[in-house]
Amino acid sequence: KTNIEHVGGSVEIQTKLGEGSIFKIKVPLTLAIVPALVVRSVGRRFAIPQMNLVELVRLDAGQSGSGIELVHGAPVYRLRGRLLPLVYLDRELKLREEEPNGQNILVLQVDSRRFGLVVDEVHDTEEIVVKPLGKHLKGIRVYA
Repeated sequence: KTNIEHVGGSVEIQTKLGEGSIFKIKVPLTLAIVPALVVRSVGRRFAIPQMNLVELVRLDAGQSGSGIELVHGAPVYRLRGRLLPLVYLDRELKLREEEPNGQNILVLQVDSRRFGLVVDEVHDTEEIVVKPLGKHLKGIRVYA
């Protein structure tokens, strides 16, 4: 109830003895519920919208660098004969200084562009509530 009220919604409970209870949950229209894949990088959890997810590629243990090449200094992964540009989540968010050990590549598509997002672990899917960013985060380009 506290979480719903925190985002501007309300919870109403009606109980009739011997019949049961009715829970009415109202969520503001400015919020959306989105299916997301939960991943972990450097011990932190992140949610990736499933609508952008094309496929998952798991690199074999001990071969986290296999198949990854550098083209003009940029990492790419050869996926079925095509080069896929890679973005390391931990590097982009400046979470790790040492060499990344991500062994999972999320193939994502935004508009007509595909790229691989490299993360440490892939967890389960969840439905998450999305709401507008607060004022203090609006100027940071890597968050959406």
